[in-house]
Amino acid sequence: MGSRDVHLPTVVSSPGAVETMPDGFDAGGSRSVERVQLLFPPMVFSKFQSRQTALYPLGLGYVASTLKGAGYDVELVDCPSEGYETLVDIGKDRYVYGLTEEEIRSRIERCRPHVVGISCLFSTLENRMMTVARIAKQVDPNIIVVCGGPHVSAFYERINQDPAIDFCVNGEGELVMLELLEAIRGKRSFGSLHAVSYKSGGKLVVQPRTSWIQDLDVLPHPARELVDMNHYFAIGKAQGLRLDGDTPIRMAQMTTSRGCPFQCTYCAKNVTWGKSYRTRSAANVLHEIEHLVEEYGVERVAFQDDNFTADMARAEEIFDGIVERKLPITWEAHNGLGVNFLSPHLLEKMKASGCESYTIAVESANSARLRKVRKPNYIKLAPPIVEKSKELGIEVRGFFMIGFPGETLEEVWRTVEYARGLRLAVSAFAVVTPLPGTVLYKECVDDGLIDEKTVDFEDLSFGAFDLQLSEVPVEQLKCVRKIEWLKTVFLDEHGEFKSDLAMNPKDMLEELRNGMTLFPDNVELQSLHARALAHCEAIGVTPELRTAV
Repeated sequence: MGSRDVHLPTVVSSPGAVETMPDGFDAGGSRSVERVQLLFPPMVFSKFQSRQTALYPLGLGYVASTLKGAGYDVELVDCPSEGYETLVDIGKDRYVYGLTEEEIRSRIERCRPHVVGISCLFSTLENRMMTVARIAKQVDPNIIVVCGGPHVSAFYERINQDPAIDFCVNGEGELVMLELLEAIRGKRSFGSLHAVSYKSGGKLVVQPRTSWIQDLDVLPHPARELVDMNHYFAIGKAQGLRLDGDTPIRMAQMTTSRGCPFQCTYCAKNVTWGKSYRTRSAANVLHEIEHLVEEYGVERVAFQDDNFTADMARAEEIFDGIVERKLPITWEAHNGLGVNFLSPHLLEKMKASGCESYTIAVESANSARLRKVRKPNYIKLAPPIVEKSKELGIEVRGFFMIGFPGETLEEVWRTVEYARGLRLAVSAFAVVTPLPGTVLYKECVDDGLIDEKTVDFEDLSFGAFDLQLSEVPVEQLKCVRKIEWLKTVFLDEHGEFKSDLAMNPKDMLEELRNGMTLFPDNVELQSLHARALAHCEAIGVTPELRTAV
């Protein structure tokens, strides 16, 4: 029976209220907890719209280091990376990659954990998360299953109704997980907890979050020692398309802050990090970078913050610290920086500290649309920032969104022309998608555009969702998205194929093939593909590879 088939009455309980015991726990009872196994489930991706990645799961890494520091025996299983070569076609132009169900079962049997914690970073992974939970219960019904992550934080009340889930954590999980394990061991009362939900006597008990971690420096660095970091380096498939050749880089991801000062209606950061913007100190960040260099030989750092430079003084302190400590790294920030949090002075500091690439999140060239979704307007601010970055030799990418509710074709093309005018290294267009936990998602549910009883969360990817929100047909939006992305990658500002394109030829041809598979009659894609083949022939790519993709 799935979580959508059960409808338990919900009781909201505040910390300190009358004790309500979770099912399976008697008053005064406790469970032994020594071993905790944390799993990131297999990954789902759209066959022609996205690609595989191999990223250390930072969220679970923070939970793991916190629990280790408290004396727990912790194992971390990153299913997508450990089973990276295993691809399964699951229909609807989707693949799932990662450890198989049999391999996951074997890992749980071998560990024999008392508690299994599962992260659900994306809504597309809900089914995979539930599969892992059910496997754990099949291995041993006494295993306590806890799940968390952004998707769970948006849907904890519904997800926790599934029999395979014992507890859900709402929002950041390090200290909540620690307190939950203490309650399970009988060291504190369940009534004292916050940001958790669980079943009790035919009811669902929800204990809302009452606080967030204000001093992020209290958290230990992610427990990267629990995985083989060389495995990630060897795969070499990090976030974003690589435009710096096909030699793997010893790259590691890290975050230096949580949240963002803005409240854009299409962003789900509030359910995970809250509404405030919280930062680690520059000294703490620099210490982690030093650790990555000394322990793992990291050559490049990928900052994963929602808005890395939102505290510009702190960012400058980090950049100066990298220079002063002579840390031998380059770095990138592909999650999107706020243009109003960049300046010529800060850009020079970024370059001096090794910045190779960053992304600006302009989203739209239509002021009215930006106001509607509460997005800061960077339309006039972006061009001089991009120009200064180019002068410094920093690669700039851009995030744009098309297909806002009610948006016209004229407005879509205004954004496209604006993006073209910036002449970015990559222009990544997303078809507006109402992600769970966002204001936009709630608006779509309230307007009857999304039926939560039937929605397939695996549809919720930025290039594959078919919900008609704008006045422009979704298929046309998808075509614009793919073509504009490919053109910025492969063509220079004069419309000529880039002869110096530092990109793996296999990746190049595969991306073009994906576009032609989706839109076989598109003349622009046909021309791009022909020019790419000519380029590959000129640089000596084998006929076998050119034919294969």
